[in-house]
Amino acid sequence: MFKRLLCFLSLLIPAFCQESRTLSIVRGTVVSEEPLIGNHFVVILTESATHTSRGRAYVNGDGGFEFRDIPSGSYSVELAAQNGEPIVQETADLISTGDRIEIKLPEEEKAGGPGRTVSVDQLRHPMSPKAKKLFAEAEKASAAGQYLKAIDLLQGALKDPPAAPYARMNIGVAYLKTNQPAMAVPELQAAVVALPNDAVARNNLAYALLLTRRVDAAEVECRKALQLDANNSKARWVMGAILLAKGTHPEEAVEDLRFASREIPKARVMLAQFYERSGQKDAAAKELRAYLPQASVQERSSVEQWLSKLAPK
Repeated sequence: MFKRLLCFLSLLIPAFCQESRTLSIVRGTVVSEEPLIGNHFVVILTESATHTSRGRAYVNGDGGFEFRDIPSGSYSVELAAQNGEPIVQETADLISTGDRIEIKLPEEEKAGGPGRTVSVDQLRHPMSPKAKKLFAEAEKASAAGQYLKAIDLLQGALKDPPAAPYARMNIGVAYLKTNQPAMAVPELQAAVVALPNDAVARNNLAYALLLTRRVDAAEVECRKALQLDANNSKARWVMGAILLAKGTHPEEAVEDLRFASREIPKARVMLAQFYERSGQKDAAAKELRAYLPQASVQERSSVEQWLSKLAPK
């Protein structure tokens, strides 16, 4: 049994109570002095009074996580490792929109060296300094649009076993960004084999399979991703796209795209296309009007022309 890390949970709480209501979004952050690359933490939210689970949220590489449509009230907040091993459990009062959850990973003394922040995964399978450097350089290359350079750098990280699954995942994403989904699929499949409980890995694979028109396999992977993280907006967007491509479960597709549109505005464009094909011009126009303020300068002209086409004659 590995030593449990001690964490501190802080939450900004108003000085007065309010009636119970639904909070559309609650965001949080895991703060660490060490990079979170390779650490797949999960935050589990449970109502204190009823012990009702309100879902699991995977922690992003930047430490961020979020829950949606959460009733206000008192909660148990648990940070766990990917395998479910608890790291810390605290209580938090979520009262109003804007409340944030912050989980701080303190420095843990490491035998033979200075204090540092470590996770359960790092204790078991530490990523080498060379691999961390390659990931950082690859991230900079990707940010600059140099995806082939990022792939070359990440291939160097494949030699480090703890880093290899995440390198495979990032290589696959880089291939997607260069419009090579067929090249992405085997990389993302290898990542999923190594990280079967990783919602991000499964969703990336689902998207690549969708782009290569393997929609049945894409649906299987995306449903597994949503089982792991039902609040993942990107997975909800991909599921909506898959179901519309298959022409099945349109109600579920619309629900998924509506959920995703709060974080991914272009989901509204997909909804508009669906409504127009279904003969629901008013509904299509409503989605486009909602999307228009968030459209790029280049897109606005096309959206306005589309709205003009949908207007009653």
